[in-house]
Amino acid sequence: MEPITDTPSMQLAERRRRGGLVLRTLPILVLPFLMTVVAALLLQATGQIAVDKVPPPERPVFNPLVPIVVLVTFFSALIVLVRLGRPTVSALVLLSVWTLLTTLTALRFGVTTYFPALLILPICAAGLLIDRVASLSLAALATVLVVSVALLEMNGLIVMPVMPLFVEAQLPMLSIGFWMGIFWSVALLTSLLAGGLQTALKRSYGQAEELRTLSRQLEARVQEQTALLVSQEREAATLEERNRLAREIHDTLAQGLAGIIVQLGATQRAMRAAPDEAPEHLDLAQRMARESLAEARRSVWNLRAAALERGDLADALRGVAERQTCDGLRATFAQSGEARPLAPEIESALLRVGQEALANVVKHANARRVTVSLAYTPDGVQLAVHDDGDGFAPGALTYAPADASGGFGLLGMRERLAALGGTLTATNQGGALVVAAVPTTARE
Repeated sequence: MEPITDTPSMQLAERRRRGGLVLRTLPILVLPFLMTVVAALLLQATGQIAVDKVPPPERPVFNPLVPIVVLVTFFSALIVLVRLGRPTVSALVLLSVWTLLTTLTALRFGVTTYFPALLILPICAAGLLIDRVASLSLAALATVLVVSVALLEMNGLIVMPVMPLFVEAQLPMLSIGFWMGIFWSVALLTSLLAGGLQTALKRSYGQAEELRTLSRQLEARVQEQTALLVSQEREAATLEERNRLAREIHDTLAQGLAGIIVQLGATQRAMRAAPDEAPEHLDLAQRMARESLAEARRSVWNLRAAALERGDLADALRGVAERQTCDGLRATFAQSGEARPLAPEIESALLRVGQEALANVVKHANARRVTVSLAYTPDGVQLAVHDDGDGFAPGALTYAPADASGGFGLLGMRERLAALGGTLTATNQGGALVVAAVPTTARE
């Protein structure tokens, strides 16, 4: 099975979702600075911070507009990346710059200050904007950073700068704003992550319900199709059974009645020409009537032919040929190849084909001789019925079924053999030649 790939619409929806998360994350990250500034403004408004102090002349005057301009420019660039459909790039730039600045600040002021706490924010944001691997990677990086800075500070390689007195005096109050910003930033990032998980969970529940509905619809559809197939199979089985009975009746009753008619005709002629021979023909007609009745009963119950119950296929065909010898028609039987047991359905089909072919010779061929040949080959068995009569009419070789008043003829033979994977050929070669071939290698 081929893996399911995201469609363009799904990819676009995912980019939009990530872009929305980046835009919502930007103001959250600046909360610690904003709240620290708010705390400083409140202290100044209450007179806790003296604003008339002038910095030492040897130090340059700090311009607060510079970090504001840099921050606005940086955030604007991130927003542009999001609008251009590159939310992942925007998130990577944001987290990388944030981690770099925090690292530089920690190296400047040491691990005992509040600045390393700012690494908590990109760790949380990485899990929200990228994946859990990015969050774990940043956590490992932050761990290495804190340990490294601590070792440097313990060895005196980092000297914490001296803070102004008014900042040291109001540091607890400024810390309130900083930590409140940290707390709310983490809470908001976590809520965004939880909200995304809840949305995904609801979507999963909705998709699961849709799948259950679809499954119920498919089950109903399968049941309908199954019922339809069962109905069609019943109809096909009924039609096949009707065809089978039609072929059996044609091959038993029709042939038997035809033989009886022939014998009764011979009886009438014998009564005029040779009365002593009439009882023999009449007795043969009675035996054929009883056999036809027995065959009809067996056909209805789809049983093995009586002639096959008394012997093998060769014996049955020899008996059929002998019974057709009358009124100038001489029938002979010949067998070639090494005889072997055949499947009952093959024996029955070949016997019926032989009976039908001989009946056609008696009724239509005006022949004097007919030969029935049974040949066993390595991969099958072949039955041939060849007479020296008039041969087939051109229309008789088309396999077209007869009307309701006629028989099935060649069509019935072909259908019998086709059900066994066999073939039937009918040609004119100094008379009519019917050859039935059935493969036996795969069936024995």
